[in-house]
Amino acid sequence: MLRFIAFVAAFLALAATAVLLVTAGAAALGAWFGIRRLRTKLDRYRLRRGQAADPGDPLEAAWTLAAAEADWAVSRVAAARTSCTRLLAIADADPLATDAVDWANVIRRRVPDLVAACMDESRDATPIERRRNLDDLIDSLEKIGAEAERRRDRFRDGRVSPFTVQRTYVDQRTRPGPLN
Repeated sequence: MLRFIAFVAAFLALAATAVLLVTAGAAALGAWFGIRRLRTKLDRYRLRRGQAADPGDPLEAAWTLAAAEADWAVSRVAAARTSCTRLLAIADADPLATDAVDWANVIRRRVPDLVAACMDESRDATPIERRRNLDDLIDSLEKIGAEAERRRDRFRDGRVSPFTVQRTYVDQRTRPGPLN
C-alpha cells in the first residue's frame, strides 16, 4: 500500500511538473508572438505617420518613399530621419551654426536625390537587385543620419546654454572657500 501511495504521489508530482512546463511554454510562445505583433503594429504606425507628412516637401516625400519601399527597415529609416530632423531644427533656429547649416543643406538636397536615384535604378531590376539597391539606400541614409547626429552633438557640446550658466553661478556661490 505504501508503494502505491508513493507511486501516486510521484505520478501527481510529474503531472504537475508537466502542466507547469506546458503552461510556461505556452506563455513564452504567446509572449513571442505578441511582441512580434506589437512590433508589426508599431512599424505600421510609423509608416502611416510618415505618409501623413506634407507631400509638397521633397525631403518628406523622400523619407516616406524610402520607408514605404523598404518596409523591413522602417525603424532604421525612422532613426535616420529623426537624427536629420533634429539637425534641421538646429540649422533653422540658428543660422550662425555653420556646421549644422552646411549639413542641413546636404540633407535637403541629397536625400531626395538619393531616394529618387535608387527608385529609378530599381524600376526594372530583379527582386534580388531591388533588395540590394534598397539595402544600399538604407545604409546611405543611416550614414547621413549618423553624420547629422555627430554634428548635432558637436553643436550642443560647443554652445553655452542658459542652464550651464545658471549651474556655474550656483556652483560658484555654494562652493566652500576661505571666505564662505
